[in-house]
Amino acid sequence: MRLSFLIVLALAAAGCATLHDRGWQGSGAEPFDGAKAACEAEAAAKPEGAAKPEGAARTEAFEACMAAKGWRRP
Repeated sequence: MRLSFLIVLALAAAGCATLHDRGWQGSGAEPFDGAKAACEAEAAAKPEGAAKPEGAARTEAFEACMAAKGWRRP
């Protein structure tokens, strides 16, 4: 009984540590909320390019920033 509880607890903790906000996954990543806030600010400062649809350059910048901090979408 005690072993089962510990296994369930460990699995729950592992799931919380690696999956956040709309499916972002990270293993050994920076804390999600801090990484997201920093990357949102960085992407907002990026000028939009005329060659890409509106918001595409900022989305790419945000996802690249998150990847650099250890987070990716599956």
